[in-house]
Amino acid sequence: MLFIKMMAKKSNEGTTPHMMLPLPTAQASITPSQDMEICDGTFHNDYCIICRDGSVEAGSLICCNGCPRVTCMKCIDVPAHSQQAVLAEDVTFRCIVCHRELSHENPAGAPYHGFYKNGRPLLNTFLPVTATLELPMRAQISSAPVLLVHLTLVDIDTTGGPFELAHQFLQPYFPRGGLGYVKIEFDIATAQKASKYRREVEKVVKELSKERRWSRLVMAITNHTDNDCGDPFTGYLNDQYVAAEVGTFLDLLLAPWTTMIQRAKESYLWFFCCGALVNNGVSFAAVQKSVSKHRITASVAFTAVRFQPNFTAHLLLAFAEQVLIESYHIAHAFPHMLGQSNKLGRHTDAILMMTDTLDGNLSATRFFWTHIDYRPWGYHMPIQCPDCGIVDAWSAATKHRVYSFESGWISVTDAW
Repeated sequence: MLFIKMMAKKSNEGTTPHMMLPLPTAQASITPSQDMEICDGTFHNDYCIICRDGSVEAGSLICCNGCPRVTCMKCIDVPAHSQQAVLAEDVTFRCIVCHRELSHENPAGAPYHGFYKNGRPLLNTFLPVTATLELPMRAQISSAPVLLVHLTLVDIDTTGGPFELAHQFLQPYFPRGGLGYVKIEFDIATAQKASKYRREVEKVVKELSKERRWSRLVMAITNHTDNDCGDPFTGYLNDQYVAAEVGTFLDLLLAPWTTMIQRAKESYLWFFCCGALVNNGVSFAAVQKSVSKHRITASVAFTAVRFQPNFTAHLLLAFAEQVLIESYHIAHAFPHMLGQSNKLGRHTDAILMMTDTLDGNLSATRFFWTHIDYRPWGYHMPIQCPDCGIVDAWSAATKHRVYSFESGWISVTDAW
């Protein structure tokens, strides 16, 4: 059957006193929810896969019977004498992406007919496509519900932050709703404050759950971290920031969101914190353990000692476009996302943590930017020669398959 539709500091680091967070016994472990129904992704997109536009005319978006993609009538030229026939109950439609996948094994290819009846082409000739495909063949323009949750340390400045920018970028893709945004400021430095945070979040989760089933959940934590041990700040105690152990902090912060995480088909967590969080072996191990424990699909962290979240704007926009809209798996999209934010590489490395949905095992991959002049083999070159004091005076040379960077009397060499 044919379906139609309408359509504070810029950096986040510092040093602070430490404390033990009062973690209630009931929250010490994550209990899986019995209600694990998730969206199966069978609903259709709101925008044409070819021109990436919608339609204001009723019945001008044709839904593919094999995938969530849609095609607008302006991008295909249905012969005038067949325009009624294609709307019959027993006619199915196949988008160009599904057609390509089904005819991929044929070296010569196959003409695109679009409309089928009883498994045979409805039209006597191929269906002309009148526009240029603007997306990769494997992409789609997904309208599956997305919920963005931004958890920020009390009194931290997030003005003009990349997470809010990503939300604004996504808004035009959800004309009929399905895009949510929640920003919650946390201060969980005492048992009383932690209980207050938990109650507030539980109330928010209850309201969000009534609204719809959020198939994709994107969370971000904007926080400071201790320079020495990587522990995150928790809030105020006696009018000054205090930090706590990573695992306990994340359990307190994420436990009230457990139901939302488990119900989501995909969940993502972005750490907008300074690099001590992952540069310190103990804190990084605790991060990985917590991410795996809470079954987060993928998490991203950064290594810059004085990390500045605003520098990730291009990366977040690429994530919103390639992963949330075009529905690419983040493991495949991440290198391309970094390619659209090459200046970020001069500021920080990025770490992608992926949780296996079957066994819960977690893998972590570190991505670093290289440049023959500024960061050979991924190592930072000092801006000044430590011997002669000359600035930006490094020159590269190759001899006997050995690369050398020289300035005055000092040289740095490496072989390949």
